[in-house]
Amino acid sequence: MARKSNIVKKTKGTINLLVIAMLAVSWLCAFVTLTADQEAKEQAALIQTAKTYLEDKLYIRAVNNYKTAINDYSTEKNQELETELVSIYLEAGMMDEYYDLIAARIEDGKAAENEYKVLADLYIENGRDTKAINVLKSGIELFDSEEMIQMKEQIIYANKARTINLPELKQPADNWLVPAYDGNKWGYVAGDGSALLDFIYEEATRFCDGYAVVKLDGVYTLIDKNGYWNAVDKNGLDLVTDISSSAIVGVKDGKYQIYSRTFKLLSEEAFDYVYMNDNGLYVVQKAGKWAILSASLKPVTDYIYTDVAVNSRGKVFTGNYAMVKDEKGYFLVNKEGTELYQARFAEAKGYEGGLYAVANENGMWGFANGKAEMIVDYQYGDAQSFSCNLGAVEYGGKWGYINRYNDMVIEPEYVQAYPFIEGAAIVETDMGSYQVLTLKYFELF
Repeated sequence: MARKSNIVKKTKGTINLLVIAMLAVSWLCAFVTLTADQEAKEQAALIQTAKTYLEDKLYIRAVNNYKTAINDYSTEKNQELETELVSIYLEAGMMDEYYDLIAARIEDGKAAENEYKVLADLYIENGRDTKAINVLKSGIELFDSEEMIQMKEQIIYANKARTINLPELKQPADNWLVPAYDGNKWGYVAGDGSALLDFIYEEATRFCDGYAVVKLDGVYTLIDKNGYWNAVDKNGLDLVTDISSSAIVGVKDGKYQIYSRTFKLLSEEAFDYVYMNDNGLYVVQKAGKWAILSASLKPVTDYIYTDVAVNSRGKVFTGNYAMVKDEKGYFLVNKEGTELYQARFAEAKGYEGGLYAVANENGMWGFANGKAEMIVDYQYGDAQSFSCNLGAVEYGGKWGYINRYNDMVIEPEYVQAYPFIEGAAIVETDMGSYQVLTLKYFELF
C-alpha cells in the first residue's frame, strides 16, 4: 500500500508541475504579446508625430523620429518604415543619408529593385564602375532585371588599348606569350608589347605549358620561356605546326606525324593534316575525311567528318566541344564524338568557349548556343565565336564586338578583331598596326 501511495503522490506532483509550466508559458506569451503591442503602439506614435513634422517640411525632426522608431523597436513595420525613410531622405535632399541607407539595405538584402539601380547610377556618375558592376550583379541575381542587365552591359566591357608596332602577331595561348614578327625574324612579346624573347627565329609556335617550338638556323628546337633549348630535332622536319602539353605536330615529305616534345616519333602512322587540342585529343585527316583520335592515338571516331572548324588558336576542340561537318552541315560534338543535336549549319567557326559563330546559306553570320538555338540572328558579314562574353563581328566592313544581347559594346573600327583570351584581345587597326584591348573589369566577369 505504501508503494501505491508513493506512486500516486509522484503522479500528482508531475501533474502539478505540468500545470505550473503551462501557466508559465501562457503568462510569458501574454507578456510578450502585451510587450509587442506596446512596442507597436509606441512606434506608431513616433511615426504619427513624424508625419506631422513632414507636413511642415521639418525633415530633420521627422527623420529623427523615424530612426528612433526603426532602431529602438522591432515590429513587422520596420521594413516598411525603412522604405519610407529612404523616400524622406530623397524628398529632403539629404543625399548622403539617402545613398548610405540604400547601400546598407543592399548589403542586408532588404533593398527594392529600384534602389540597386539608384546606387549603381551614383557609382557610375562618380566614375566608380567596379562598385556599380558589383551592385548591379547583386541586383540581377535577385530580380533578373532587364534594365539592370543593360546597365551592367554598358559599362563592364570598358577597355584600354595598347599599340604594338609590329607587322605580324599570332593569337597566343592563355599565357599571353605572343609570337611576333618584326619583318625579318620571329620573337615573343608580352600583351603590352614589351619584348620577352629576341627576334632571332625563322619560325615560332605558341607557347604551351611553358614551352614552344622555334626554328633557328634551319633546325627546330624546343625552348622554354627564357629561350633556353630543351630538345633539338634530329628527324629533319620540314615544318612544325603546333605544340601541346605532351606532343608536337611535325611535317616531313608532306606527311603529318605526331612527335613527343623531345622530337621522338610517337607513331608511324602519317596523316594529311593534324590538329592537336588542349584536352589531349587529336583531330586528323586522311583522304579528305576527318577523325578524332585519343591521347594514346587510338580511334575515337572513324573518318566520318567532311570538315572541322578551327578556332583562333588553331584548335578544333575547346574543352570538351568541337564544331565538325558532315554532308548536311556543321554541328557540335563532345569529346566522344557524339553529336549534340541534329540541326546543321551551312558554315561555322571554331568553338572558343561561349556562343559559337554560324552562318546561313547566304553567308550571313550569327551566333548559336550548345543546343543549336540561335541567340543572335544572321546579320553580320563575318564573325568569330564568343569568348569572355564577347563575339567579334564584321559590320559595315569593320570589326567590333557584341555581347549576347547583340549590343555593340566595342565599336566596329578595326580591320580585324580576334577572340578575347583571359580578358584581352588582339585587333588590327586601319593604320597597319596591332593593338591589344584589355577589359578593365575582367576580374568581375
